[in-house]
Amino acid sequence: MAGLWDSILKRMVKIYAQHFTDWLMAEASFVRTLNVELQNQPLFVDALIEIEAYGEPGLLLIEFQSYRDPEMGRRLTEYSISASREHEHWEVYPYVIYLRRVGEVVQSPYIHRHPDGSEAYRFYFRVVQLWQIPAEFFLHRSRSGLLPLVILSEGGKQPAVIEQTIEQLAQAEEYDLLALTRLLGGLVFKEGTDESDWFKRRFQMFQDILRESWVYKEIAQEYFAEGREEGRQEGREEGREEGREEGREEGITRGRQDMLLGYIQKKFPEMASFAKEKVEKIADAQALQLLFFKLVDAQSAEEAKQILLNLDQNHH
Repeated sequence: MAGLWDSILKRMVKIYAQHFTDWLMAEASFVRTLNVELQNQPLFVDALIEIEAYGEPGLLLIEFQSYRDPEMGRRLTEYSISASREHEHWEVYPYVIYLRRVGEVVQSPYIHRHPDGSEAYRFYFRVVQLWQIPAEFFLHRSRSGLLPLVILSEGGKQPAVIEQTIEQLAQAEEYDLLALTRLLGGLVFKEGTDESDWFKRRFQMFQDILRESWVYKEIAQEYFAEGREEGRQEGREEGREEGREEGREEGITRGRQDMLLGYIQKKFPEMASFAKEKVEKIADAQALQLLFFKLVDAQSAEEAKQILLNLDQNHH
């Protein structure tokens, strides 16, 4: 679920860009967040922040990585050159933040060689491996926007650490950050384990509050937007072939259902067949979105099954 990793972290750095700037470049001053789409090339970066460093304007470029990518060095080189060109050739400070152990991590510098083996150029970037950073580093910082990263740090999965993280965020009423922590935990803890069950129970008391957070709402909207686009493409084909508008609408609905079933297949594979039978009966977009919210908080396949049964009964 690389897409969900990206959705969570991109939202974190967009809203709490100053906190990330203070962490990664204490010697720089945050100015503003910038468009992540580089206009002079069809490239998207995870985060691009305007900063002032050493008395000069600059760019803090961040890539989050949840899987192994041997081409990371080359990608950062391309992104940095393109971003600098687009912003008056400002200095770029590129970072790659690895969210979880991914095997061999590409290290700086990236060296490009000619076919004869001679060196053409080398590009330096900075590497952060979250699992090597002690949990206390994030717990004891004044920047609350970094607290959800605790669960990815060294010792961050320990119950006492998670309790402290939840307490700090709840006391500060930082419910959006609490929602981010909940979603990251859903990716970190293996489904069906005692750790996962405990983690879900610990967040149960915040269930209603978290569903109202912008995090859940935006991720759900993005999730279903992908389904809508797939459905539109499929529906256009059916509409042309069958010569009727209903084909397009049916395609859109089917796209939404397919996206939701993909989520269920990942989280509760043992009930995929049962879910398919129920979800395919739901054609209402709001009902599908509500179902997504509820399934995120389901603590077991049995609970997820009951949610599907209840929603199914409401539509009869």
